[in-house]
Amino acid sequence: MLDHVEHDGLTVEKALERWRQYTDRTPPMLVGWLTTAARHYLSASADIARQWTPPDRATPTPVSRNWGRRRRFLDGDGAAVVHEEVVSGRRFEGGGVRELRLLRTGSVRERPRDEAEIALAAAVVAGGGLVLSGMWEKRLLTLRTAIPPRRVRIVEIGCSDGTSNVLFDGTAQEAHEKYARDAAAAVSAVASGSGYRPGADCGDCDLIGLCPAVPVRPGLLGVDGAGLPRRSWSLSTGRSFDDCPARLVAERLFLPRERAAEDSDYTRRGQAVHAWLEDLHRRVPVRVCSPDEVPSTPDNWSAGRWSVTGAQARLGVQMIADHALTCPLDGPAGHVEAHPEQPIVVFDQQANVVVVAKVDLLYRAGDAWAVRETKTASVLDESDLLTQFPQLALAVVLAAEDGLRPGERVGVELERLSASGPVVTELDVDDPEFVAAAKAVVTARVEGWHSTPALTAKAGKVCKTCPFGKWCPERKS
Repeated sequence: MLDHVEHDGLTVEKALERWRQYTDRTPPMLVGWLTTAARHYLSASADIARQWTPPDRATPTPVSRNWGRRRRFLDGDGAAVVHEEVVSGRRFEGGGVRELRLLRTGSVRERPRDEAEIALAAAVVAGGGLVLSGMWEKRLLTLRTAIPPRRVRIVEIGCSDGTSNVLFDGTAQEAHEKYARDAAAAVSAVASGSGYRPGADCGDCDLIGLCPAVPVRPGLLGVDGAGLPRRSWSLSTGRSFDDCPARLVAERLFLPRERAAEDSDYTRRGQAVHAWLEDLHRRVPVRVCSPDEVPSTPDNWSAGRWSVTGAQARLGVQMIADHALTCPLDGPAGHVEAHPEQPIVVFDQQANVVVVAKVDLLYRAGDAWAVRETKTASVLDESDLLTQFPQLALAVVLAAEDGLRPGERVGVELERLSASGPVVTELDVDDPEFVAAAKAVVTARVEGWHSTPALTAKAGKVCKTCPFGKWCPERKS
């Protein structure tokens, strides 16, 4: 759309109309967001132009091609390696100035700075040529040299509200110096990296059935995907689908979400407790949690992006202290290993589905491995645990199918933190009947999504708590 506006001179309305002519099956929520995002971007761009005047008062004009450069460095074995660096965003040039505007889906009002990203972008803008070839062709890029700029500017714009930040404004030499200081080591590490990092993107990988880091477990989900395209599924996918299939579209497009609509006081407290415990479990060296390692201001505290106050904050502090009584990371140094928020990826060939999960804590104590799922609740519910906590059911199935740490037995535990104290329950992953019950829970969560490829809106009561409601034309108030 912005290409049509900035290069073809169309209005936002005409640009949207032109874009939709060449786009099949456009999700309605994307159309709703896109119009708003384009207007916010253009408003922020006008503000940027008013607030800053180039040295010779020349107005920078849009550049249609990306900027990129080719670099050479030595790998760990001393061999020469070539890699290419390309920046994408909205590009402007004129009067010896190059400006790159980075588009952010949400707001940038309080967005943290990533100095390595800024340094990389500034150096490529300062020293790059125009990229004439396709970005993802399996050969070196075709670059056309260009006159280097005297000045470089990197700006970010929040498309959800039109906020903006100037991330870098300096000479080309200053840009190259910042790259050497803040980005060179990180870029070289990425370019020469050879490890496996299974995660949410595995579903789009053509090597999914061959990757040694992703176990293949046909029949894991209990559904048949013959003739269906490969897809990714997680428990959050299932929850979103049950609420409204169209919500999955918004999530996969990373549309901005109004978290206040979906986060209750109880949800924020539970997430804050999880984030606090995650920080404790990430310490190096690994050590058991202590009852004293709690927020210093019990009436008002934060962990990660979650803040809690009042009664929920005090209950959260109690839960964190109670966890110290049941923390599993107790053992001699070197004999305890912790992996909080560990991603787990397994490929079910029979379903043609990549299962993506994340366990609260994968840990080793001595020679024994276990998964610990932690749940918080004001009052304990003693009904069926597998039905209450589908994450637990999935962990049991993954353990039984050797999908957590292939070749090693992994136990599954549930830790419940409540107003009445902590309770830890060990689940029998070797009991066939119990595993069958867990698999029935997982299959029930998958079946509806797996058999319904059309992700259309299901308007109703869920609209009141949908974080994407402002973009949805079918929302019910």
